[in-house]
Amino acid sequence: MSAHRTGVDTHEMVLIHRVLRREFGQLPRLFRAAAGDRARAEVVGAHAREMLTFLHTHHTGEDELLFPLLRERAVLDPELMDRMDAQHAQVDDAVTAVDAELPAWTASADAAAGERMAARIDAMMPTLIEHLAEEEQDILPVVSVTLTQNEWDALGKHGMSAIPLTRRLVILGHITEDTDEAERRRFMKVLPAPARVAYKLIGHRQFTRETSKIRS
Repeated sequence: MSAHRTGVDTHEMVLIHRVLRREFGQLPRLFRAAAGDRARAEVVGAHAREMLTFLHTHHTGEDELLFPLLRERAVLDPELMDRMDAQHAQVDDAVTAVDAELPAWTASADAAAGERMAARIDAMMPTLIEHLAEEEQDILPVVSVTLTQNEWDALGKHGMSAIPLTRRLVILGHITEDTDEAERRRFMKVLPAPARVAYKLIGHRQFTRETSKIRS
């Protein structure tokens, strides 16, 4: 969906949501396929850890920097905001449970643990998908005309703060993977020039190499 063009451009959150749908949608299959293969579990485990952190940071940013402002300033259905909070809680419960099992599974590739993690994510996905869709349809248009640019930028900085410098180009690859050319240009133009150059020279190749290994 497209954000309102008269206010803050929120389309970057739509791109973040695509990452979450795509990568968490793949994780159950990856967990199951790595059963008994420790080398494979190390690869999948590292990716899962990164995505769990990515999702957790996304939600904490909304909880701390977005939803309170919307409740304070916007005329929104209180049931909608309560549902947003409840969906966060359900997803975060699953993230916490998977996060607790992930280190041991990464070292052991235990099939039963992998199945438990896969099942938790399978069970979580309908709530996550519903949540992301509601945000795009009902929340982002209000955000566009309610938040200042500085407030919106603070949300992005919060997300970036949890990503190590050595991983930012790879995350950039995840964000732009499913963009069309117009979306890619729109997103890239807000990045500092050195980041754009680094992604072109190094990051895209690193992202392609890593994702090929993860998804094979």
